[in-house]
Amino acid sequence: MEQRYMVKQLTSLYQSCNECGLPIINCICNKSAKVTTKAKFWILSSEREFYRPSNTARLLKLINPESTELFLWERTKRPEQLIKNISRENHTAFVVFPTENEELETRKVDFKPTNKIPAFIILDGTWKEARKIVRKSDFLKGLPIVSLEPNYLSSYDLRRGAAKGNLCTIEAAIEILKMNEELGSAQSVEADYKLFLKSYKAGVSGHKLKG
Repeated sequence: MEQRYMVKQLTSLYQSCNECGLPIINCICNKSAKVTTKAKFWILSSEREFYRPSNTARLLKLINPESTELFLWERTKRPEQLIKNISRENHTAFVVFPTENEELETRKVDFKPTNKIPAFIILDGTWKEARKIVRKSDFLKGLPIVSLEPNYLSSYDLRRGAAKGNLCTIEAAIEILKMNEELGSAQSVEADYKLFLKSYKAGVSGHKLKG
């Protein structure tokens, strides 16, 4: 009976929060500071990435609920709401992606804030998955591309085999906020991201983060 109780306790320790994705013992839903940004983030996520506990798109949605929308990318089903969003006249939609070939290079733009609401489509998944989304999504073709070129290495280290030089989703959002001259929001999101990393690592080890 005692052993069964201990197993139940351990199981609850490793369960993840449905909102922030963190182990329950280190959930930060009530600790994260909410922001509302001028820039819109439309996250297009691969199915595998969508449900990973270490996914940072879900964290961005938690921190920035009014300006962030999550969309599931499926090979046989178009994200109709995202397509409607792209067609909004008062928005300018950009795809956030490296211009790795000549065709993409012709679509690259240097972003500058304008009177229209900027909306950034961030592809959420592994590098291989992101390439597939770009290649197989006709609704993204023709949209201007913003390529991020940070002068630092990603601090995201929750998985093995992450490609060097690539930013995770929330790091990309932070860089975009800086480009859109929303420095206060960028700093706030970054602070919660750092808390997320610490909380995740402590939680998977079965430790409650102090402080």
